[in-house]
Amino acid sequence: MNESRGLSVLAIGLSVLIVTVAAPAAAQRAYEPLLDHFSLRLEGSFVALSTQLGLVPQGGGTTPVLNFEEDLDLDGSKVVPTLAFDWQIARRHKLGVRWQDIDRDSATQALTDIEWAGEIIPVEADVLLAFEISQIFVDYAYFPWMHERWAAGFGLGFRIMEITTVLSWESANGEHEGSTDVTGTGPLPYLYLEYRRLFADDWRLIAGLGWLSLDFGDIDGSQWVGRAGVEYLLGQHWGLGAAVNLSNVDVDWEDLDSEVGVERYTGVVVMDINDVSLFVRGRF
Repeated sequence: MNESRGLSVLAIGLSVLIVTVAAPAAAQRAYEPLLDHFSLRLEGSFVALSTQLGLVPQGGGTTPVLNFEEDLDLDGSKVVPTLAFDWQIARRHKLGVRWQDIDRDSATQALTDIEWAGEIIPVEADVLLAFEISQIFVDYAYFPWMHERWAAGFGLGFRIMEITTVLSWESANGEHEGSTDVTGTGPLPYLYLEYRRLFADDWRLIAGLGWLSLDFGDIDGSQWVGRAGVEYLLGQHWGLGAAVNLSNVDVDWEDLDSEVGVERYTGVVVMDINDVSLFVRGRF
């Protein structure tokens, strides 16, 4: 997966380069408070997830897609911290980054035979699952429509996602046991739209939407992301608000790594990752 990691770094580097080249020597603050020159945001996010994953061994074949929440009792919600920043380095150019790490695990008993990664997990086997998602959203937006009370722009975004899955099982008599682990990292690009609106001098709305379907590197499929937040501005340097963030991924992900074994897999990945967040923003 070194190629995928290299593409992830390249995605961030290109976004930073775009806004840096486009910026004047000294950024002007005429766009505040509709836009911030630079801001840091700390969020408390209540995340709701739906995770469907199937693994096809490198040699081919078919495998059912498991719903981790329904089939393996993985918790479908969690409260996690989220970090983000926005950089409005020029009046019409903005870079935004948002990071989340969500790890969950479960222990359950198979109620029926389960086919997984070309193997059969027998009924009544004890099943342990650990599943982690780390995702970074990198959005660049250019604002051709800039007014005193509202602004609208478009650009390009990347969701740089890393998934790690470890699933092990053992039958009650010890005759059947096994384990699989897979890790995948890659950038998922999308076209991005952003809209901002000042309702009053102290209240603003920020909304964004991204979507794209394509074959990019090891990943073939589609995704979309959406977000909307309302914020109250406390003077020049602070803000408090709430936001809703919605996202979906539906892809075939080739060449997933296995740390324990030599096997490589193609993953069928269908995920909804949605959250409601309360946040505090520092504005600089």
